[in-house]
Amino acid sequence: MTGRMAGRSALITGAASGIGAAVAELFHTEGATVMLTDVADAAGSALAERLGDRATYRHLDVTSEEGWTSVVDELTSSGAWTTLVTSAGAALRSPLADTSVDELRRILDLNVIGTFLGVRAAARSMTGPGASIVTIGSLRGLEATTGLGAYGASKAAVTLMARVAALEVAGQGIRVNTICPGSIATPITDRPDFDGTDWSAYVASIPLARRGTADEVASAALFLASDDSAYVTGTELVIDGGTAAGRTTPVS
Repeated sequence: MTGRMAGRSALITGAASGIGAAVAELFHTEGATVMLTDVADAAGSALAERLGDRATYRHLDVTSEEGWTSVVDELTSSGAWTTLVTSAGAALRSPLADTSVDELRRILDLNVIGTFLGVRAAARSMTGPGASIVTIGSLRGLEATTGLGAYGASKAAVTLMARVAALEVAGQGIRVNTICPGSIATPITDRPDFDGTDWSAYVASIPLARRGTADEVASAALFLASDDSAYVTGTELVIDGGTAAGRTTPVS
């Protein structure tokens, strides 16, 4: 522990598992007071209990304005709110021609509306030195991938919204950045209907020849939330093992 988040108060959505849980654990280890939020109450409560002091869990449906009001009111009643990480979201693998409007709305509600409500709440309520918003986008929001049109569109919206927010809240001393993970081993991405099941073939296309971990994404979130990135705002940090860099070809 180096205390890089000492004295800060962080709200993390989707904190019951995957990237959100890894972020909550790392921030707590680095000295932050953390509010874990999710709809998976049993897992979220268990993690907060394991973390102990400076950790609480609250139920939050990120698409609910009332839910956001409740958790933010509680958080700000005990001091300054300095940090937000929007990790809650959903994935869908489906060709556009086979995607229903209801499926599209579900993805947009969770990924876009859920992020919007968090960013808006932070813009209205976040204070204190070192204030930072970290949204979770995706490599799929930066490049086209067949079967991930709805998911990619939602993450592209998150990325652009974060850039706009960075411009709008810079005068308040709040920084806003987006992490765009590639293939990360999490409960969502390990679902057979997300990115296929032949991970050996997929990994072969990654320059670093492996999938990333939630802990590696959490380390990036720590960088963006801490003073280590004090002059960084309005940008994306891609964590993809080199996937977006280009293609490799044999050299003979």
